[in-house]
Amino acid sequence: MTLRAVLIGAQTFGLTGVHTDVEVMHRVLAKHGFTDIRAHVEEEASYAGITQALRQLCRDTRQGDGVVVYFSGHGSLRGDLQYLVPFDIEQSTPADFRGLLAAELTDVVRVLTRITPNVTCVLDCCHSGGAVREAAGESGRWRLKSVDPADVAHDDGLVRAAALARRNAPLVPHVVRLAACQQHGSAFEAEVRPGAGRQGVFTAALADVLDMSTAPQVPWSALVGRVRDRVKQQHMLQWPDAGGPSGRLPFALEERSEPERLPLVRREGRFVVPGGTLFGLHQKDSVRMVFPHDDPWREPMDREPGEQEDTTVQATVDTVEGGDVVLRTEPMTSTGTDAAPGAPVREAPLPAELFTAELPPGSYALPLRVHDRRFVRVDGDGPLADALRRRLTDCPRLAEAHDGQPFATVLLRKGTATVFDRGALPFREPLEATPSQVSRITELLEELGRGDRVRDLCDPEGSARLAAEAEFHFEIEAPAHSGVWRPMARVGEQLYEGDRYRVTVANHSDEPLHFWVLGVGLSGRTALVTNDQPSGYRLEPHGTPHRTARTTKPIRITWPGDVPRLGPRRETVHLLVGDRTMDLNVLTSGMRRRSANVTDPALVPLLQEVWEAFRDQSLQGAEEFHYRVHTVQADALPQPRETGGRIR
Repeated sequence: MTLRAVLIGAQTFGLTGVHTDVEVMHRVLAKHGFTDIRAHVEEEASYAGITQALRQLCRDTRQGDGVVVYFSGHGSLRGDLQYLVPFDIEQSTPADFRGLLAAELTDVVRVLTRITPNVTCVLDCCHSGGAVREAAGESGRWRLKSVDPADVAHDDGLVRAAALARRNAPLVPHVVRLAACQQHGSAFEAEVRPGAGRQGVFTAALADVLDMSTAPQVPWSALVGRVRDRVKQQHMLQWPDAGGPSGRLPFALEERSEPERLPLVRREGRFVVPGGTLFGLHQKDSVRMVFPHDDPWREPMDREPGEQEDTTVQATVDTVEGGDVVLRTEPMTSTGTDAAPGAPVREAPLPAELFTAELPPGSYALPLRVHDRRFVRVDGDGPLADALRRRLTDCPRLAEAHDGQPFATVLLRKGTATVFDRGALPFREPLEATPSQVSRITELLEELGRGDRVRDLCDPEGSARLAAEAEFHFEIEAPAHSGVWRPMARVGEQLYEGDRYRVTVANHSDEPLHFWVLGVGLSGRTALVTNDQPSGYRLEPHGTPHRTARTTKPIRITWPGDVPRLGPRRETVHLLVGDRTMDLNVLTSGMRRRSANVTDPALVPLLQEVWEAFRDQSLQGAEEFHYRVHTVQADALPQPRETGGRIR
């Protein structure tokens, strides 16, 4: 296996830090074991140079390799024409447009993922219709990494884009995409360290995070959370994000079981979990706040022994404000984040700087005990049953069922463990019932419990409810593969393997809105269907020229290979509409690749084009989060619609 990377730096239209970005990424990737790193700057970052470099990367990549495609420079959006800006963009003619189209980059990534699924695309640029300009009030400090070269002829670009769109090629499902900003947001370069010259703010923060000694063991979703915090500390209106399978460890396919990291901010001296009610928190629930000891501008080798230990503080939910929860700290702390929930903590004064200074990048909250727990019945005796019961006492959102109807039953018989749902259907194929499998069974129950909780999401009450008006439509393709769409029943719709559905949302309010599509599949796994933009698709206010309405790409129903083909099974689709950006990856199930026969969730998140990884930004941190939930509850059957619904 070889780790390969193509690094492209197109320093155009006033940018001066792009070459530094490429040098920094070269150093970081070499540290992470990349041995084939190809940097392309100046003339080598022309349209022809970029396309040739990417074709050569496809030719050289072998099965099992890890691949990174990195770009630093300008991005542009002219109407619906989206493209990266190569070094020679100004040499474009009506018959020869030199911009690298989003669809062209997508095609390259698609080819790479057919060879190896271990592909990471990093884009440090942005979409913007405006010319390069200085940020208001900070002249000379920031520089936008977006441009609209109005004098560049783009006729050929429109022709190429139309031809690529007509092909209706499948989307790319396996690429991790790290984006400097949201789709219509801005990325910046600046002097992030005094005297060090300009560089991309996103690239600088990403490199610092990847330099941490613990980085190889932390998933992209958590690492990009730290990147986002560091960018925020630079006072940039920029929201980095991670799309695709962001639960993977850096530059690998492995996904590890991670604690349920909830967002944490401080407002007016109070600690707040934004969207806490959406994540299942209510008054008197307890959490552990984790504050990494992490100076963003110090090299790891400069740290004192033991300095990287995290400070943790126990807290309870004090009040609910809109969809957010406000925490009250307890007079005790502990160090280290590996302690089991509920483990004793040692008393010590709370550090005063936790209430006055900026929160360390990557701060988060871990649920300890919540009111909304899912009950599990353990049907069996012996060491495995005893060990499983002990583990359930340590799970924040699970408990052993003694009375009433459990959401899941673990049947221990004849050397196997089978987990059944409320309808007595097995969630998965039986597992080997040995003491070494306790962790795996517990992880499965936690995943299923999360799915069961997410199924119950509904409109919030009181001040958390979104007042803005949005129109929405759930549609199913009928007949299947016909391209004809009809309204989808909100309750009782029958879905068959291979069916496709889509969701359309329109903003009728005077404020921007964001929406997400979240599915709990027939397997019980939770998937953010719109995970190409986990922080939400932005809908512009009613009356603006563009993006007041959006339709998701068709989502296909599949039957996972590790789920017995017995049905019908419950399939849930939620449309969430909110008034500001919120990363909802925390609600999803992390797929762990333990063996080759583990398949994708039932609601396969058919990812949009790589370019759509760009994010939008709303740094209105003092505002409460308000949202609405619209739901379809359907029955999934394990055969194609053409069979007429007969169970085989």
